[in-house]
Amino acid sequence: MRKILVIARREYLAMVGTKAFLLTLAVMPIFMLGGAVVPQLLRDQVDVTTKHVAIADASQSLYDAIAQAVDDYNKHATRDPVSGKQTTPEYRIERVQCEQVTDQLRLDLSNRIRKGELYAFVEIPASVLETPPIGQPTVVSFYAENTTLSDTKRWFDRTVSTIVQTRRLEQAGIDPAVVTQSQLISVQGRGLVERDADGTVTPAKADEGVLTILLPLGIMMFMFMVIMMSAQPMLESVLEEKGNRVAEVLLGSATPLQIMTGKLFGNVAGSLTVAVIYIAGGFALAAYNDVTDAVPFAIMPWFIVFQLLAVLMFSSLFMAIGAAVNQLKEAQSLLLPVWILIVAPMFVWFNIVREPNGGFATGISLIPPFIPMLMCLRMSCTSTVPFWQPALGVLIMVGVTSLCVLAASRVFRIGILAQGRAPKLGQLIRWALSG
Repeated sequence: MRKILVIARREYLAMVGTKAFLLTLAVMPIFMLGGAVVPQLLRDQVDVTTKHVAIADASQSLYDAIAQAVDDYNKHATRDPVSGKQTTPEYRIERVQCEQVTDQLRLDLSNRIRKGELYAFVEIPASVLETPPIGQPTVVSFYAENTTLSDTKRWFDRTVSTIVQTRRLEQAGIDPAVVTQSQLISVQGRGLVERDADGTVTPAKADEGVLTILLPLGIMMFMFMVIMMSAQPMLESVLEEKGNRVAEVLLGSATPLQIMTGKLFGNVAGSLTVAVIYIAGGFALAAYNDVTDAVPFAIMPWFIVFQLLAVLMFSSLFMAIGAAVNQLKEAQSLLLPVWILIVAPMFVWFNIVREPNGGFATGISLIPPFIPMLMCLRMSCTSTVPFWQPALGVLIMVGVTSLCVLAASRVFRIGILAQGRAPKLGQLIRWALSG
C-alpha cells in the first residue's frame, strides 16, 4: 500500500504542481464555454450604422404609417435612456413610386443594395389590406443580402404586421384597441411549491428562462472538462515513462498493478482538486450575479461521485492504450472509440433537457458510459428524478468501472514492456479478456 501511495503522491504533484496546470484551469472554461459567454460579453458591440430601406408599396396605403413608425423608433428606441448612448441603428426610408412591383424594379433595387446605396427594400403587394383566405397569409417581401439574422427584417415584420392588422380591423368595424387589450395575457413558467424545514410553504420560483437550459449544459460540460483534463495526461504520462524506460525502473520496485493503481489514485485526487476549484469559482460567480437560487446544490454530492467514477473508468482506458503503444500517433485510432463514448452525451443533451423524466432520457441515462454526464444533466434540470435512478446509476458505474480497471490492468501489465508494432484493437480486447 505504501508503494501505491508514493506513486499516487508523485502523480498528484505532477498533475497539479505545474504552471501548465494553472494555465489549463484558466483557459479550459474559456475553451469549453466561450461560445455561450463571449456573445453575452459582446452583446453591446452592435453595428449602429444607419440602415437605408426602400419601400415599394404597391397598395399606396401603408408608406405614411411606416414612415411615422420609423420616426417614432428613431426618436425613442435607438438610444439608452440613461447614458444616451446609441444602442441600435436608425432607419431611413424612401418611397418607391409604383403601382406594380416588376422584376426590373426588383433588379434595380437589388443592384442598389449591391452598390451599398441601400441596406434592403420592402415589397408590399397591392392586395395587402384584403382579407386573405384562411391558411394563406399575405406575403410582404424583405430583400437584403442577409435576412436570416437581420434585426431590421424583424422590426419591419412586426411594424408592417401591426399596421396591416389595425387597418383590417378598422375596415371590419372592430376597435383595434379592444383586440389588443384582449390579447394581453402572459403564461409564466414556475417551478414546484415546496415546504421548508419549519413547515412553511415556500412559493414557486419563476422560470429563469435561458438559464434553465444553460445551467444543465454547463454542468455537463464541466464534467466533460474534468474528464478530459484528467484522462489525457494519463495517456501522455504512461507514454513518456514507457518511451524513456522509466517504467522498467518502476517495475523493479513495484508490480504493474501497484503502478497503475497509484497513478489512478493520484489522478482521481487531481480531478477532485479541479472539481473543488471550479465549484468554488462557480459559486462565487453565481453569488456575484445574485443567481445562487438557481444553482442545484442538492446534486453536488452526486456530481462528485459520478465524476470520480467517470475519471477512474476513462483514465484506466487511456492508461491501457498508452501502455500498449509506443507513440502518441499510434494511440489516436485506438482512442477514437473511447472519445466517442465521452462525447456522445453532447449529441442528446437538448432532448434530455426538454424532457428530463421522459422514457428516452431515463433509458439513455442508465447506459454505463453515459451515466455520469447524463444523470447529472437530468438532475440539474428537475428535482423530481426518483432517488433510485441515480442510486442505480452509481451501482452500475461501480460495476462497470471495476471491470474497466481490471481489463485495463491486464493490458497495462502486458503492454508496459512491449516494444515494436502497436497492437490492433482486437488484440487489445484479447489481452483485456484473457490477460
